[in-house]
Amino acid sequence: MNNQMQLYSLVKKLYQAGFWEDYWDNDIIGIQLASYKEPVFISVLGKAEQNFGFLIYRNLEELSYFFETRKRAEFREFSSVMEMLQTQKCISLHFEDRQEIPKEEYKKIKASGITFRGKKAWPVFTDYKPGYYPFTIDENDVPYLIAVFEKLVETAQDFRASLHVYEKEQETYEVLMRNYKKDGSYKDGFYVVPEAILEGIVDNEINYASIKLTEFEMKRAGTQKMEHTVWELDIDFVGVPVVPPSGGRPVFPCLLLVADTQKGEIICSEFIKPQDIEKIQRIVLQLILAQNGRPPKIVIDADRYVKIATYLEMMLTALDIELVPIQKLPLLSVVKEDMLEYFKE
Repeated sequence: MNNQMQLYSLVKKLYQAGFWEDYWDNDIIGIQLASYKEPVFISVLGKAEQNFGFLIYRNLEELSYFFETRKRAEFREFSSVMEMLQTQKCISLHFEDRQEIPKEEYKKIKASGITFRGKKAWPVFTDYKPGYYPFTIDENDVPYLIAVFEKLVETAQDFRASLHVYEKEQETYEVLMRNYKKDGSYKDGFYVVPEAILEGIVDNEINYASIKLTEFEMKRAGTQKMEHTVWELDIDFVGVPVVPPSGGRPVFPCLLLVADTQKGEIICSEFIKPQDIEKIQRIVLQLILAQNGRPPKIVIDADRYVKIATYLEMMLTALDIELVPIQKLPLLSVVKEDMLEYFKE
């Protein structure tokens, strides 16, 4: 049996098992495969809504994205689909209607020789990664998924009788876990999810980046007078995917925007690499020089405070500029909506 035939044969077994009839999406199943270092964690979708499938988190780091999504959904609605995509890092298997699945997925299913029929019965695989457009899975993922699904079919079936544990109040967050040995035997138990993973993808402690600019550059900016204005600053992904020049998976470009609220205008709009700290700091410093003045305060979106403070806090502190998180940027929020409509056209 070739890989594709084996994969879709297991997918069909998962569909026929109908685990969403008993599992809620928060009833995480943990499986430790003998040949992999970290356990895999699976969330079953479909009991709360007609969106049947599975989310496969390949390690603890990816599982932290599950808790981040859960945390944000609990306290507030996501402001955009783009924002929601930044908290998705996993492989999803969804079951859709025949007419809704992509052509490439349909070709793979037909080539496998495994038949699927009925409403919400056709499998679609999607790989989610922050900063990237949701994409088809890599062929290198297929052997891993086969290994996971082989164990998931029997594990999820056996754990059905133990789901009452998720209904109890727990001091620690525990998930049902099955540990497989190389000889195929296994041991069932509970896995205590580390506190750091439960907190999601945003750390409470911020590791501020050092000032990447020269002493001369900082002195020049420091001599600029303080202006009676406030700047709005945002660093965020643009919700329109772009295929890199070298080809491959489409990415969401990252855009640095700065607005002067006193003038009511955009003073910076530049695409950047999110981790290019030196460039980000230099752009802000050059803006100060170009505007012939320093703003006493720069306001940023509270949801992106950790990321932006990491890049700029130390530099701005040295220039006596306060970085302040607020719930919504009045000027830039409107500008970003207009830009998104422009890109769509």
